[in-house]
Amino acid sequence: MGEHDDLQGLLAEYALGTLTPEERAEVDALLEASPAVVARLKELERSMSLVTASQKPPASAWAKVAASLEGGGRFEHLVPKLAEHFDVSEAAARALVSSFDDPASWSPGPAEGLELLTVAAGPKWAGYMTVVVRLQPGAQLPMHTHAAREQVLVLEGGYRDDQSGQEFWRGEIDVRAEGTSHSFTAVAGPPCICASVVQLAEEP
Repeated sequence: MGEHDDLQGLLAEYALGTLTPEERAEVDALLEASPAVVARLKELERSMSLVTASQKPPASAWAKVAASLEGGGRFEHLVPKLAEHFDVSEAAARALVSSFDDPASWSPGPAEGLELLTVAAGPKWAGYMTVVVRLQPGAQLPMHTHAAREQVLVLEGGYRDDQSGQEFWRGEIDVRAEGTSHSFTAVAGPPCICASVVQLAEEP
């Protein structure tokens, strides 16, 4: 079982949800083939639910959980959605989110507290503007009218539409039709990071 020779540690990571899809499939096969392994997993889950000192999951499992909450790892569950949003590979989407914490990745935007990161999207979005926008809490994108369709995927934090009061949060998509107008403000908490795909208006 490679690096997971310790069945107890493997089952602990399975219960915590920190395994890769391949590793999880390996455990699923073990569970299907062995009632004894199923019993061990149930026993471990009961012990973990009681948070007893004698049945702590291995440190490696907690390290994986901690890593998933820091740096680019905090976006890992959104990588497939971001890849689809920008029509790029998951590897490219993962590299993109890993760049978010590097100040050199960002350029000043059109309003105070707003920064931009230009993205090279896939062929589906030829002729579109594709960027990641970061707004500091309380920063506002002033009133603007959409000359063409726009869709925004929120990756971190959230923002509030100043006209409707509707809020959009991590993992949600906001679609705006051509001709619509609004302003929005980043809510309190971490900076609001959004992936935006904007259809460029045709020349008159």
